[in-house]
Amino acid sequence: MNLPQVFSLFSRAVLCFALLVSVQAADTEFPSLDKTKRVRGELVSADFIHRAGQFRTEKGELTDFTMPPYGIMKFQGAEADLRDVPLGAKLEFVLLPDAQGKFSRLVTTESPGEADASLRKKFEDFTKARGVAGWIDRTEGRQVTITLFTGDPVSFQDRYDALLVKGKEARVCVANDELRTWNPGVDGERGSITEVTRIPADRIGCSGYRVVVTVPNMLEGYRRGRVVRVFLDGWKARDQLYGESLMGYGYGRLLDQELVENVAKEYPEQFPFRTDYANEKLPWYQLKPGQEPPPFSEHVVHGALVKPGQFLTEHTGEAADFTLIEKAKVRYLGKDTKLEDIPSGTRCRFHLYQDEKGAFTRAGFVSDDFSQRASNSVTLRIDALHLEKDRVEASWLLPEVKNYNGDMERPQPIGRSLLRVTKDTRVWKLDTKIGIRDLRLNDLILVNTTAEIPGEPAQCTDIWVGEETIKQVSAPNRQAAKK
Repeated sequence: MNLPQVFSLFSRAVLCFALLVSVQAADTEFPSLDKTKRVRGELVSADFIHRAGQFRTEKGELTDFTMPPYGIMKFQGAEADLRDVPLGAKLEFVLLPDAQGKFSRLVTTESPGEADASLRKKFEDFTKARGVAGWIDRTEGRQVTITLFTGDPVSFQDRYDALLVKGKEARVCVANDELRTWNPGVDGERGSITEVTRIPADRIGCSGYRVVVTVPNMLEGYRRGRVVRVFLDGWKARDQLYGESLMGYGYGRLLDQELVENVAKEYPEQFPFRTDYANEKLPWYQLKPGQEPPPFSEHVVHGALVKPGQFLTEHTGEAADFTLIEKAKVRYLGKDTKLEDIPSGTRCRFHLYQDEKGAFTRAGFVSDDFSQRASNSVTLRIDALHLEKDRVEASWLLPEVKNYNGDMERPQPIGRSLLRVTKDTRVWKLDTKIGIRDLRLNDLILVNTTAEIPGEPAQCTDIWVGEETIKQVSAPNRQAAKK
């Protein structure tokens, strides 16, 4: 048995154990259209891996969104993955309310134009490589009942009706609600479709197909409400792309910690307190003298640092006072520093904890965008320059990684953003300040920005160009960035 086979068998055991301790069981009822709100806007940011992003409304308001597992975007009349919808696209965003009542759950988009055959084919190939997504309605014995997702029931029937037939083969792989799988070639069960039922497809995300698959072994992940990916007859079950998989099989560990399996999200019962990802009915962790707060106990808030001890909360612009806890860390341009060294107005990430009155005023960690991306080995690549519109379009890149064959390769982008630049944006290349118009396509950059405040859209304050510049700026012995 070779090393990859041993590793795959070990990974299967780990997954089964992990799923054993997870007892999540979400509702399996699809929402109706009358629960949604439609907002016209422009796509300005897309996180392909976490199925999240931002759009700017026609009124200029920046709106964050995440996609539920059954949510599927449509572009020019065809289903599309988030990575295949261009930034700047003018769309109608169809939203559901989140747990706080804010319309931030994107279930689909609509845009003018007839369905393009090439777009349909692109999404079909995308799905075939990852499996059709669905959720488990029921398990009994060795039978798993699954309702499959789609954003276009008519097109779904045309594509898959001949494969969704009694007696056809299907491989059922456990996924999370971002539709990410672990290791489909191993962490799944190949079975046979034993029943196909047509159901009404009049609710958001429902394909109209419910199938029963009989499998030789029941994984602990086969539980009601959990999401799965189903590889239909003739489809090869393969690992997802590096960064897209919940684990970096064949490539070594994932350097970007934001892409690693989030245990607070996937296994919330392991945490005796509320987190930003789950356990909303539990109280937040309370700081204890002399003890470092445990992982995931923080409440993360973004805002513009206006002075040491105060920031303006992103989106609302509300002033928030804070103090640093014992052993708090402050990071700017990749180095540990003091709050006084961070320029006023810089967008920062604040890890907050409650004070004795229950307000989030105690900070355990403060960092700028540059540091956050650098710590996760992410750089930006300039894909398009729209300087006449004060815009730069950039993809989010992971570093080169050694693949199964021992060759170095650059993973596909994990996201994309439209960056706003102005005459006040400073651009640095090594020790030299250059102009905005000196930027070139394919330049690798990192940036800092202002926070999005009502009436003041976020904009780049500084752009650092080239890997050598980024390394030099974040060197431990380097002075704080030039003001």
